[in-house]
Amino acid sequence: MGQHLGQHLMQTAHISSLLSNSLYSFTFQQLKLFAGYAAGGLYNSAGSGSNHMCLPEDPQWKNYINGDQTSGEIGGMEYELYNSGIYHNNVFSEENNNGDPLQQNPVPCAVCYIAGRSTTLMIPAKIQCPDGWTTEYGGYLASEYTGSSSGHQRSSYICLDEAPEAASGGRDQNQAVIYPVEVKCGSLPCPLYPTGRELTCIVCSK
Repeated sequence: MGQHLGQHLMQTAHISSLLSNSLYSFTFQQLKLFAGYAAGGLYNSAGSGSNHMCLPEDPQWKNYINGDQTSGEIGGMEYELYNSGIYHNNVFSEENNNGDPLQQNPVPCAVCYIAGRSTTLMIPAKIQCPDGWTTEYGGYLASEYTGSSSGHQRSSYICLDEAPEAASGGRDQNQAVIYPVEVKCGSLPCPLYPTGRELTCIVCSK
């Protein structure tokens, strides 16, 4: 379930934003602040933000001007997880999506309060937290697509829950998109990080 935000509450709590799932596990469900829709900059446009956001289900507005202006843009995120064919890249379980394909479905998210823990850490290429840390969830590293000439831009690396859900909303909109991250070795030692292997991740708190 996610990506963490570096925000603290009175030095005794932490806010965590979770992409790919609308709820924490049952233990933390009562600490959910809000659920919503994962969003980011449009994949085929330059500019706007590079990080992913969790937009709430019930947005509040102040002043606004309807229509297109000179501005940044943000759109809903969708899964680019292919189960077969030459683009086959889906290493995630679909059990939390009733076994249905995640491909091109919108991505849900939740923002949660972790009481009594001042630090949240996302560790790539690990499936266990360090000694003394609490596991919040584990999954696979994800980001925008690499190597396309059709306008894909850099994005934040996030930790996507290993069993994602689909959100309500339109399919196949091609706004913000998300893909698993594969290793490219060379500067990274190839025996440890073989090229083409999907990276794991884990989110820990303390």
